[in-house]
Amino acid sequence: MLELRRSIAAAAAGATDPGGCGRRRAGYCGGTNGRGLGDAVSERIMIAAGRAAAPGGPWSSAPTTAPRLGYEPAGYWRLVKLHAVNTLLVLVTLSIWRFWAVTRVRQVLWAHTRFDGEPLEYTGTGIEILVGFLKVVLLILLPIALAVTAVQVALLDAAPETAEVLDLIYVLGLLWFVALGRYLSLRYRTSRTRWRGIRGRLAGAVGGYLWLTLWTSALTVATGSLFKPWMDALRIRYALDGARAGSLPVTCRIAGGDLVWSWLIALLLWPFTLGLSFFWYRARIHRVVADRTTAGPLRFGFTASGWQHARLWIGNLALLFGPAVLAALFILPAVFQAMSAGVPGDRPFGPAEVASAAILPALPILAAVVAAYVLLTPVVWERRIRFLCRHLVVLGVVDLAAVRQAADDPTTAGEGLAGDFDAL
Repeated sequence: MLELRRSIAAAAAGATDPGGCGRRRAGYCGGTNGRGLGDAVSERIMIAAGRAAAPGGPWSSAPTTAPRLGYEPAGYWRLVKLHAVNTLLVLVTLSIWRFWAVTRVRQVLWAHTRFDGEPLEYTGTGIEILVGFLKVVLLILLPIALAVTAVQVALLDAAPETAEVLDLIYVLGLLWFVALGRYLSLRYRTSRTRWRGIRGRLAGAVGGYLWLTLWTSALTVATGSLFKPWMDALRIRYALDGARAGSLPVTCRIAGGDLVWSWLIALLLWPFTLGLSFFWYRARIHRVVADRTTAGPLRFGFTASGWQHARLWIGNLALLFGPAVLAALFILPAVFQAMSAGVPGDRPFGPAEVASAAILPALPILAAVVAAYVLLTPVVWERRIRFLCRHLVVLGVVDLAAVRQAADDPTTAGEGLAGDFDAL
């Protein structure tokens, strides 16, 4: 495996800037004789893995160009118009439209994401997401909330000192809720994504993931987060191992030991890096998952560093919240100065003046928040997709004639938990 990773790095270094031409897009420099990054990496990986075109093997009937991921811009103003209409409809329908809003956004973004030159297709519907959301709320969240409330009332009446235990239960419940929403969303999106008619499917049952999430969350909290690397590895492996891409089997062999040192270092450096060390742990997860995952003859790599993850997330936050922060920095000092000066006659502020001093400055700040949300959220969508396409390396080729369709996944429950406009 170490040899494979070194081959990936060597091929990538030679393909991204062969001969010192300085151009970063694969296939533009003469040093690879017109070949792209995927060709160079694919050739070296087959040699390193000892799989060089054995007769009848997974590589034998495939073309010479390795599949790769790319994104063609959907058009900024087109996405802004789509997002603005969706936002207005969400407000008018009291958030009900958000399920259809997510669907419309994904249909556009998926259609402009290409794998081996062919676009992806998103086949999900708003009604499926709405029904799935209602299923989780009514069949899972509501019964659990009622049970926790009943236990809380009983324990507080019998032993008030158990309040701290209940706080721990709430923390566990929050961790479980977030993990459940992410898994169900991934499961739904995988089953509703097609490429050349081929769809994916996750193999793990929802009930098994619920139990896995509960006991791993409990151990992580009980150990002061020391169990987190194993929790992350177990959940990722449960989601990916045994999945299908058409008839191609997906395997994932990630283990907690692959992540533990990165997590401990991130914890130790947290106070000195203001939390930025966690981006290096995030980068480690992406690299290890790609390195340990296969889909039939396909192998994967992920090249993003911790700094690159940090720039992506910090940049997205700056786009969405930066305008409001700048507006506040310009407006609030003038407001405080006016309030400190008082009113003519040295009389105290009246209710109308206090309300005016509080509300009027908030209006431009609110306008900045709305403008950033409408105008810059599409930029965030495309930044995330480009980041994935730029750093995900796909090695190998697929014999499409031998790939059969995977069975349909009827599970729709819980997709709505992932977020209103979580395009990815």
